[in-house]
Amino acid sequence: MTPRAQRRLINEVKKQSRMTAKDLKASLELANISVHESTIRKTLNKQGIYGRTPRRKPLLTKKNIAARLKLAKEHIDTPQRYWQNVLWTDETKTELFGNTTQHNIWRFNYFFHCHFEC
Repeated sequence: MTPRAQRRLINEVKKQSRMTAKDLKASLELANISVHESTIRKTLNKQGIYGRTPRRKPLLTKKNIAARLKLAKEHIDTPQRYWQNVLWTDETKTELFGNTTQHNIWRFNYFFHCHFEC
């Protein structure tokens, strides 16, 4: 892979970190650069950029917490009999055939990145 192609690849990742190696390959092919996906991964790893699973968002946002607190304050004096007639449900998502929601993003290895560019 030429140095020019490497720079192009790194700039693509900096612009959009959620691109897969397959997407990066297609992007390079638009510029008439033919590279295998494993070469793309190896090149990014040599530059200190690795594929990682992104951070998950918290289960409760501030909006959810405020709504729950409001509900609790509204029903603080509600008698026990009332709650016995409430139907409680569970909103758990289940997947039969594997985890389809896992994504990867490209992350700079902080030490490697700062050691050579800072």
